[in-house]
Amino acid sequence: MFLTKLAIKNLVRHRNRSIFTSIIIAMAILIYIFFDSLIGGMSELSYETIIDYESAHLQIVDKNYWEAKDELALDNLFTIDERVLEGVKNLTGILAGSRELNFSALLSNGIDNLPVMGKGIIPEEYLKVFALEKQFVEGDIFQPGDYKAVLGKRLAELLDLGVGDYITLLVKDNNNTFNTIDVEIAGLLHTSNPNVNQNIVYLPLDLAQQALSVGEQVSKILIRIENKDQASRLAEELGLNLIKANSNLAVYSWEELEAFSFLGAAVLEKQVILAIILVIAAIAIINTVILAALERLEEIGMMKAMGLQNREIVYTFVLESTGIGIIGGIIGIVLGIITIWFLSVYGMDFEALYGVDMASFGLPILGKIYAAWNPAAFIEVFVFGVLVSLLASILPAYWAADKDPVESIYHR
Repeated sequence: MFLTKLAIKNLVRHRNRSIFTSIIIAMAILIYIFFDSLIGGMSELSYETIIDYESAHLQIVDKNYWEAKDELALDNLFTIDERVLEGVKNLTGILAGSRELNFSALLSNGIDNLPVMGKGIIPEEYLKVFALEKQFVEGDIFQPGDYKAVLGKRLAELLDLGVGDYITLLVKDNNNTFNTIDVEIAGLLHTSNPNVNQNIVYLPLDLAQQALSVGEQVSKILIRIENKDQASRLAEELGLNLIKANSNLAVYSWEELEAFSFLGAAVLEKQVILAIILVIAAIAIINTVILAALERLEEIGMMKAMGLQNREIVYTFVLESTGIGIIGGIIGIVLGIITIWFLSVYGMDFEALYGVDMASFGLPILGKIYAAWNPAAFIEVFVFGVLVSLLASILPAYWAADKDPVESIYHR
């Protein structure tokens, strides 16, 4: 009990050193929490961006088409009965479904050409699945039967195009014959999804089917559900029902897309970055503890001269250092909670801060990004800070306690 009281008194007696070391620990914890929540918010925003503008929650496709979906081939398309589509929409947990025909094309403004992805859609269905309606910066969506198209503002800028201009899409139809689609630009989009902004051209589904000679066939049916966490369960349930109608069809959830695998890898990279931050913080804490031990050699010598054993001196130093770690950890957690609350409520507007459109650089950020709460990170980094403070003090304390009392007292 005496040694414990002595360690606590040392915290107060060496107030400046205790405060300085606690601030280092607190800042390390705050930085970790800040980056963890910010990257977590960006990851969540990335998920929402891909789901809301490109993949939806569920996709019904032909099994063979799914295996080579990136090739955008016109093989393995399928025709689905309207009653089946209505049945899909009426399932519990499903909000909307939309047909889509994907194809590769060469976009021309009469002078320059760019390879793009074409999407044949039915506007009324598509806008219920994807959050495109409020993303028009010019013009509006087309109607079925119109010889019109919608594309991203970034893509339009690359070819110096605007609403009312005419474009030509060079495509290869289902008979391996080249065909052209001449359409007027009905509207321009700008979303947080870079792929939508600069790679996709939307056309009426009936126009695309006619130009590609695929009849009533589509590439996939895209489905929006109430809760993305239920995607796997609904995919399995829906798949069992579809097999009865067409054994070649399958249902895939958003989690099975390659884009989300890349995001999973990004989460791993985040952990590496945060680990580096913690290592730097640990080095700073260790250096501070070592300096504290050097400054207190005379005090250690006096303690040994008074009869304290090495293990008792080490215990005092370790307990004192652990106390500093706890104080710094509490301060860091409190500052972290305040910071994350502010960012989760008010967000961070990169465009306002830096004057650039982050979506133009391939980042899924349009407007503000909000921090994500991760309670586990608070606990982990607090425990880490305390453990580092404890472990960092053991070797310096042993080194100092093992010195001769006379040499320690007369240390210069």
